Amino acid sequence: MYNVVVPLPSYEQHIAIEGQSYTIPCDTTVIADVRWFFESSVAGFWIVYEYGDVWERFLQRFSLNTSVPGLYGLDISNVQLNDTGNYTCVDEIGHGQEHIHYLIVQGKCRM
Repeated sequence: MYNVVVPLPSYEQHIAIEGQSYTIPCDTTVIADVRWFFESSVAGFWIVYEYGDVWERFLQRFSLNTSVPGLYGLDISNVQLNDTGNYTCVDEIGHGQEHIHYLIVQGKCRM
């Protein structure tokens, strides 16, 4: 009998301000291994980044941050209130390790 060890996903909470830019980090070794997913009770489940491309729905404000090798975060420009939700970074080669990030977007003060 074999024991199979399935790694538990890591979980982090982040707070972003509406209208600003924000980067959600992802620790992985190879850029080709990264996949990003977004899920919220309002928007449902979406693939954001996969196989080197940001999906068309997200092209306007989302991009993969490649400035630091091994930290392929998801850049979101002009953060909107409806960007609140779970962002999951999956390292496909790294045994499918999942990094779940819950992003809370706070509205900016309006006078």
